[in-house]
Amino acid sequence: MHFLRTITCFLFLVLCLLAPPAVLAEVALEVKISDVAPELSANILARLRIYQQRLNPKLSVGEMRRLHRKAGADIKSALEPLGYYSSRIESALVKTEGGGWHASYIITPGEPVRVHSVVVQVEGPGSGLSLFADLATQFPLQKGAVLHHQHYEEGKKNILSWARRNGFVEARLVKSEIRVRRASHRAEIDLLLDTGHRFLFGKTTFTEGIINQGLLARYLPYKEGEPYSVHALTRLQSILYDTGFFSGVSVEPEFDKMQEQRVPVALELVPALRNRYSFGLGYGTDTGARGKIEWKNRLFNDSGHKVHSSLQLSQKLSKFDAAYQIPINDPRYDALKYAGSWASEEWDDTKTDLLSVASAVSHAGPRYQYGVTFEVRDENYDIGSTSGSSLLLLPKGGWSMVLADNRMNVENGWRFSVEVTGAEKALLSDATFLQAQSGVKGIWSPFDQWRLLGRFTLGATFVDSIDDLPPSLRFYAGGDQSVRGYAYKSIGTKDASGTVIGGRYLTVGSIEMERKINDLWSGAIFYDTGQATDTLDVKLKNSVGFGGRITLPFGQIRMDIGFPLQHEDHFYYLHLNVGADL
Repeated sequence: MHFLRTITCFLFLVLCLLAPPAVLAEVALEVKISDVAPELSANILARLRIYQQRLNPKLSVGEMRRLHRKAGADIKSALEPLGYYSSRIESALVKTEGGGWHASYIITPGEPVRVHSVVVQVEGPGSGLSLFADLATQFPLQKGAVLHHQHYEEGKKNILSWARRNGFVEARLVKSEIRVRRASHRAEIDLLLDTGHRFLFGKTTFTEGIINQGLLARYLPYKEGEPYSVHALTRLQSILYDTGFFSGVSVEPEFDKMQEQRVPVALELVPALRNRYSFGLGYGTDTGARGKIEWKNRLFNDSGHKVHSSLQLSQKLSKFDAAYQIPINDPRYDALKYAGSWASEEWDDTKTDLLSVASAVSHAGPRYQYGVTFEVRDENYDIGSTSGSSLLLLPKGGWSMVLADNRMNVENGWRFSVEVTGAEKALLSDATFLQAQSGVKGIWSPFDQWRLLGRFTLGATFVDSIDDLPPSLRFYAGGDQSVRGYAYKSIGTKDASGTVIGGRYLTVGSIEMERKINDLWSGAIFYDTGQATDTLDVKLKNSVGFGGRITLPFGQIRMDIGFPLQHEDHFYYLHLNVGADL
């Protein structure tokens, strides 16, 4: 009999081992916790092992009971890093009528532990420096704050980052303690920073034959003798890549050559291809079909000079541009430029040929752009049955500011711009005038996947007669950057024959709502209004429309169909353009 029982037990164990996992361990388990603050709930569920394993097909009843017994410790370990050290948990694990299981946990977090004091002491060679004087007051946890461990860790990280950014590369916290008084719900934070020796930047050496020493020195975000910082070296590498001069940049601190705590820096630079050629075919509503050839010399000499030229041939606008650029002051943003151009443009009954030479000093920073230009323009033109020519010496000043999270594809941002130019007959010019134009464009994302875009432009010219100005200096409206229900430069003052001759004053406004369909495509609807007049009596032309957008790393490809709200020969106009948002 005993033998039969032994054989039966053995066969049962074998069957259990051979049985499919779902037969052995399929447990229907529901886990619920009582309502607590969202931050607490998220941390509890992330640490509660019975919750994490509730859908595991291999979960057995025995394992489930073991995890339930450990749930209290799991919950406490989730609450303590958030400052709750006196929590109470009521737990239950019951079998339901349907054969499943229900685990419930009623949690009372209790009173949180609050910071009573923060002490940050400093020892080592940097202990007497003022840059460490406010470490305690700048710590993210102050007296009365709930003891949040993540904020404590961030505070420690900030202290070390601050020390290392100021040259104390070997800085370390030799003491970091939190003393929790559970009975009084108080905590004391005690930190001790050992600064170690302060390192300074030594001499910077680099691969010769690409750019000269003087130019390189102007790119360095540090000076010899300033506090050493890894952050500054990372920034230097980024700056040098952005110049376009190099295809490879290696920045290495040479600690083995350090003398008197000064760290030499060695740069290994690999030159980029100097000449870049591009060819393209395209279509724009304002230009028609076009072809373009472009040449850039990114490093004409070791002083960082650049050369650029391009030729565009199109149905409506053909032009040639050439420019020579010299870096000045801060070479990342400041430049002296000499340029020449020729342009031949036709629209409706207007044709103009323009020759221009100019010199400009400009600043093109990430937020502000401004500059001064002196330009000589020689323009010959036909407007309807009228022909003319104009020679002008134009001083010009411009300023713009961009506030945006990403200039290419903006979620929220603004752009403001102002430009002023003029000429005087007594100074080698055929006309006397003063012209100013200002604009603002804003982008706002009120909801996820939605953008609201608005733009507004005002322009005014003080001149005796519009006939004194060539077409390139008159104001027109209409086109893909203006009022989209009308053709390019079709809105403006008309002469007796009905030819649009432009105006002295400009008003253009637009509002647009865009909805993202996916990461690539968006749809938009818009309302545009504008006019170019020779008097201040403005009767605006209005249009509505819709369009599609393709979002790419360099901006958007936009196709719009605009419908004029006033009578026009065309029922609609199709516009296509490419560019950044701001």
